[in-house]
Amino acid sequence: MTSSTTDADDRSIAASSCADLIVQYLALLEVPYVFGVPGGNIDPLLSALARHQQTSGVRWVLTRSEAGAGFMADGFARASGLLGVCSATSGPGCTNLLTAVSSAYVEGVPLLVITGQSAISTFGRGAMQEGGGSGADIILMFRGCTRYNALVSHPEQLEHNLLAALSHATGPTPGPVHLSIPQDIFSAPIASGRNPMSRYAFFGQEITPDRLLLNRLNILLRAYRRGVFVIGEGCAGAMAEILRYAEHRDWPIVTTPAGRGLMSADHPLYRGVFGTAGHESARRTLTADEADIVLVVGANLDENATCGWDGSTILSRRLLHISSNPDHLARSYMAQLNLMGSPRIVFAYLNQASAGLPDPEAQAGSAALPVLRNAHGLPRHISLLHVEDCGTDTVPLNPRRLFWILSQRVPPRTRLYADAGNAFFWALHYWHPRGERVLATNRMPVSMGFAAMGWAIGAAIGGKLADPRDPVLCITGDGSYLMNAQEISVAQQLGLNVVYLVLNNGVLGTVKHGQRMRGLQNTANELPPTDFALMARAMGVESYRIRSLDELDRLGVEKLFLRKGPVLLDVLVDAEIAPPIGQRVRNLQGPV
Repeated sequence: MTSSTTDADDRSIAASSCADLIVQYLALLEVPYVFGVPGGNIDPLLSALARHQQTSGVRWVLTRSEAGAGFMADGFARASGLLGVCSATSGPGCTNLLTAVSSAYVEGVPLLVITGQSAISTFGRGAMQEGGGSGADIILMFRGCTRYNALVSHPEQLEHNLLAALSHATGPTPGPVHLSIPQDIFSAPIASGRNPMSRYAFFGQEITPDRLLLNRLNILLRAYRRGVFVIGEGCAGAMAEILRYAEHRDWPIVTTPAGRGLMSADHPLYRGVFGTAGHESARRTLTADEADIVLVVGANLDENATCGWDGSTILSRRLLHISSNPDHLARSYMAQLNLMGSPRIVFAYLNQASAGLPDPEAQAGSAALPVLRNAHGLPRHISLLHVEDCGTDTVPLNPRRLFWILSQRVPPRTRLYADAGNAFFWALHYWHPRGERVLATNRMPVSMGFAAMGWAIGAAIGGKLADPRDPVLCITGDGSYLMNAQEISVAQQLGLNVVYLVLNNGVLGTVKHGQRMRGLQNTANELPPTDFALMARAMGVESYRIRSLDELDRLGVEKLFLRKGPVLLDVLVDAEIAPPIGQRVRNLQGPV
């Protein structure tokens, strides 16, 4: 995470109250939004935001639920590279935030979470929505899902607590941090003559790898003729340097599910996704028959990324692991070498050590990639399950066909937010848009570590606010949408063009097909018939019910991304088509 700095960053910030101080720090950090739902014990912060909005540029985005606020802050942080900030009042406002904060914790997304508390003087006396004393212990609840977690009980603590929290949020193991602030502390005056505080200690520092280990890595890589790259989510911002080296060695590339949005399907070295809902072409590329060394970069090596901890592919002695995150490196204890450092710095060094390589900036702006598709437009070098379905129209729609066709028709630079469940599995396997050689940002952010249903509905709004120029598509299931449908009205209120597509099959699809594959009783997965287009129209959102690809074609997919506000597509899909969840089912039956 990087941010511009000025000489003023080292000066003490003048503020009349604790709430003012928070707003001024957010302005200093260039954070434009606080996502949340107001309430009595957080109102002093909203008042401070309103007072300073003209000078600070920080505004409150009113969400429909606190969980939605957390998901929007998550999406904003991923797309912008800035800190995501969300806030809630005490009591149920805090507990409603817990799912979104837990999701960000598992995914390593830097969030600042600010919650209110009843006044310090009322602690233990049964105040309404009390989060300490005799009330529900909010600090204890957040302890297990944050990198830093503190109750600010005195005004003098605030600045130190805030800076410590920011340090943890954006450090080598990023994630959400939480400050619980009583309403009387928000309003308390700040003492004058405070010691200067510097932002330089807390932000934007790439980890420089150890020089001896860099040399050792270079020697190891030169010793092998056949290698394969595994690209994870931590490669964002480093892809130009990584591709430069991969092309020099002519080594194939696979991605983890979380790294899928960093590679173009048309790159001649790309072999698909390895892990959950992945491709056989990627698994085959990682075997010992095909590669002597497996170079993993920026991947967390969880269940999704390792195909259920498969010891015959990534997790073997052939592994070399590069990451800025020590938590991720701790999972590759069997590796020949673990190197902690910025992937960009590591590959800049490797490229410099390999004389005569072309300049990455020049290559990043080079002509479009060669077309590597067959006569049906499908990637020649990536194996797809049931590939014949990608070219067959049916009613109701086959989701394999739907995802493939959509990936070919969305505008360039579209960011896809695929929700937990069937949407995520279909997208990983069948979403292959044409793209440029180097993708500077992740065009398909996912959240499948914690796998919270409805994450994508809010994250898409946060992502659109982060960069309004890029087209944004959210594909969610009917189960997720029934949980979180109200958040679309935030996009409507803000005039954000997010295209929402609801996979309407009247069932919790992943649950249904997972039960079948495991030989369990098929139960508790049916949903009531619902007209999601009608629901959206009731909130003033342009919406359409889609029964066939012809109806979708008549709308014109690209035109949907030119509207002034959100659009919802209620798409009827075949509930009997199973998503590619075979590996997930095997994992549920027991790890390897």
